[in-house]
Amino acid sequence: MSKKLFTPGFGPLKGLRVVFSAIEVAGPYSAQMLAEWGAEVIWIEHSAYGDTIRVQPNYPEMSRRNLHAMAINIFSDEGKEAFLKLIETADIFIEASKGPAFARRGITDELLWEHNRKLVIAHLSGFGQFGVDEYTNSAAYNTIAQAFSGYLIQNGDVDQPMPAFPYTADYISGFAVTSSVLAALHNVHKTGVGESIDVAMYEVMLHVGQYYMMDYLNGGEMCPRMTRGKDPLYVGCGVYKCRDGYVVMELVGAKPIEKMFPAIGIGHLLGTEEFPEGIQLISRKSPSAQLVEDHLDEFLAGKTIAEAQAIYGEYGIAFSKVLDIPELESHPQYVARNSFIEWETPSGKVYKGPNIMPRFKNNPCKVWRGMPTHGMDTASILNDIGYSDEAIQAMADKGVVKLGIAPAGE
Repeated sequence: MSKKLFTPGFGPLKGLRVVFSAIEVAGPYSAQMLAEWGAEVIWIEHSAYGDTIRVQPNYPEMSRRNLHAMAINIFSDEGKEAFLKLIETADIFIEASKGPAFARRGITDELLWEHNRKLVIAHLSGFGQFGVDEYTNSAAYNTIAQAFSGYLIQNGDVDQPMPAFPYTADYISGFAVTSSVLAALHNVHKTGVGESIDVAMYEVMLHVGQYYMMDYLNGGEMCPRMTRGKDPLYVGCGVYKCRDGYVVMELVGAKPIEKMFPAIGIGHLLGTEEFPEGIQLISRKSPSAQLVEDHLDEFLAGKTIAEAQAIYGEYGIAFSKVLDIPELESHPQYVARNSFIEWETPSGKVYKGPNIMPRFKNNPCKVWRGMPTHGMDTASILNDIGYSDEAIQAMADKGVVKLGIAPAGE
């Protein structure tokens, strides 16, 4: 007899059912957030092979926690029929593929809405659901989306553009999917009519790169890349080196500038035409920009991080040590907020990773389950939507579904 599908009730999304078909990082990251916020999330993998993320040693245990795993070939006749029955019970469906790949294989928005008119559908791809075929049907990863969007060219050092890692475009695209499906769901509750959302990774990163890009689009000036970790637009912002490590500071605001200049030996510049009273930011176009940077470098190079932090705290200047990963676990702020937690996998192994964010005060979230094995919940999910144990076994015998075995204790 199939074990009953179980999801504990918690979080602001309690009672919501999400189905997703996506591999690696971007789409699953959205599903991860929804599952951590209380939704019942069903992860669809192919019956013949699992998500390629499973080959990674540790990351999958973080990115696939709180999920139910169903292994099924949704493009076979019987698999498609079961998938559509599942869709009838869902609130949200998320898929990530090359452009309109699902529509090309017969699973269109219209077909999904025939089975569930209130369904929110999110299509995540590198280049969108329509456009020039050469791009629309192409694969995309983090670096591809960054390069195509104009984001990558803005990052790195002055001598060479460099992509932002780890997998920045994937994670930000995941946020875009999460926010858009919840916005659409809000509207469904008012109208009773579903929605289809076209999330193109390059367009997400186009928005992320808007700050500097606006100067070019509306004035023809392209912002230079960083030099030695310094902000390309403003003096006193970026990475600096102390005697015992690296720090980041943001010299922003009239009072911090007023206090900092005398401390680094250039107080006489205050009140001049170049640095008038009340100046909020120091442009790198300033004739004395390099002079100010040189004095800041010299000042910080002679201080320990603790000494610099005490001074900058007194001056009201935003400042932080550049923490390395081993420092995070014991940092008092991390400890006070329980920023790392531990959870068990179905096999009983304990993993440590970041806690759920953000914090919901009235509807707290939790990690209740580790990453399920391939097809671990297939039978329970099919049973939940009306399939008998005999019918489920017959589908498994044909290879339409895979019936994973839960480790002892699950």
